[in-house]
Amino acid sequence: MLATHRDAEERYTRIRQAVLDEVNKDLISSSKQMGLRCKLIDQVALLQTQRWSTSARRRVDWQWVEGYSLFKFRHPKRFEMALWHGSNLVSLSLGRPTYNGSKLRLDFIEGSPEKPEGVKVFEHTFVAMVGYAQVLGADELRVMNPINTDVKRYYETFGLNYVPKSDYLYIRL
Repeated sequence: MLATHRDAEERYTRIRQAVLDEVNKDLISSSKQMGLRCKLIDQVALLQTQRWSTSARRRVDWQWVEGYSLFKFRHPKRFEMALWHGSNLVSLSLGRPTYNGSKLRLDFIEGSPEKPEGVKVFEHTFVAMVGYAQVLGADELRVMNPINTDVKRYYETFGLNYVPKSDYLYIRL
């Protein structure tokens, strides 16, 4: 890894962590979200995703361990978040700014097939994305390739607009 790449990784990791720290402050003050916390994706989270692959309730088959490693290397400015409920991983999300930096994409989001009832994965991811986009100076969020129509409709309840030709949703900040 080149020194400039390592510097970018370290700089943006600090920014990602600061944004998640702010989201965690809101989670702590919210009485209805007891036990939830946001963290950066780490080896503990990636190992927990391996349990997801054995669940009959899992809807996707993305390999987080391998996929995250490659994505991390290619995109030091990436958005990432692991949402935990106590010691259980609830979701992982991963995205990146567009090349000109004016938009922040959410490329992958997956909730645990065994997540506690009532935990809203996208709600917290959306809040963290808004914070990260603002720090980066992005003026638009995008959610790429929604998995199905029901999920697309759910994202639209957050004010996101669907672009069928390119299969993504967006909202201007």
